[in-house]
Amino acid sequence: MIVDRHLPRRYRLPGTPREFVFACAELARRRVRTLAPGAADRFLSCGHGTGTPLARGLGRVLRAGALEPLVRRLGASGEPARRELGALLEAALAAGDDSTALKLAATAARGPDRRVEKIVSHRYRFVWICNPKAASRSLIAALRTADPDAVLVRHRTLEQVYARYPEARPYFRFAFLRHPFERVRSFYADKHALARRDRAAYRWFIKPYPGVRLGMAFAELCRWLDSPCGADAFADRHWLSQWRQVADDQGRLPDFLGRCERIEADWRAVSALLGLPATSLPRLNAGDVGLLRASAPDPEIDALLRRRYARDYRIGGYGATS
Repeated sequence: MIVDRHLPRRYRLPGTPREFVFACAELARRRVRTLAPGAADRFLSCGHGTGTPLARGLGRVLRAGALEPLVRRLGASGEPARRELGALLEAALAAGDDSTALKLAATAARGPDRRVEKIVSHRYRFVWICNPKAASRSLIAALRTADPDAVLVRHRTLEQVYARYPEARPYFRFAFLRHPFERVRSFYADKHALARRDRAAYRWFIKPYPGVRLGMAFAELCRWLDSPCGADAFADRHWLSQWRQVADDQGRLPDFLGRCERIEADWRAVSALLGLPATSLPRLNAGDVGLLRASAPDPEIDALLRRRYARDYRIGGYGATS
């Protein structure tokens, strides 16, 4: 029997080498997110008293070395969404809902995804910021036609773009907004529905998020967006608040904010401001327009989205009705 008395009692297991237990502790501390889709839920369940001694030990390590400290860190956070997520994680652990607990832990490891495409034009001295589900493919095509030498930057935040191109900091910055209801409905009709037939979309938009499932109704998705797990603190770029996506790290909005509802006029306006050559705006990825305009939001969902995306409604100048 190998018992290392320097280990906390809850980690001591008959016949378990010290190195293995420390490896388990390090794994629990650093790799909870990686393990979440696979074996960790099984090991965590073993912490309830089932399985082999090694599995039970790893389950206890995952709880005591990773998840319980995470609950405490989230509870002490200054962000309400993180405190609420911590309460959900604590409840899941208390209920023995290990799969949900690990998904919540993975959610806590995320931040808002602001690494959308940007276009930097040194010729016309502008930086354009993509706002997903707001005519982004059409705008990329038009801007690259107007300036073939413009740089399309992917998977970088605005500050990372400025770090790479410091001369672009004073450039004219612009983006386009979309009515929040139409944008969420577009995400539901496109990305969420795509997950039903595309495994990659399922892994990206459904599997990692507690409370999201295939086939859920649009109203259910909207309610989830208004929950702690759907908050901006952990949001994918497709449902992150638009103002957060297009603002800089100090919260300053772009010099020009166009609207998709008047995109032709606003495109002409920003082209004139920048001195761009006359370029038509192609209609790309417009397949959801008919669906979006076919029905108005339910009053409950309308009120919910206005609360969830209050600043988007305000800065976009969207009125009392959709």
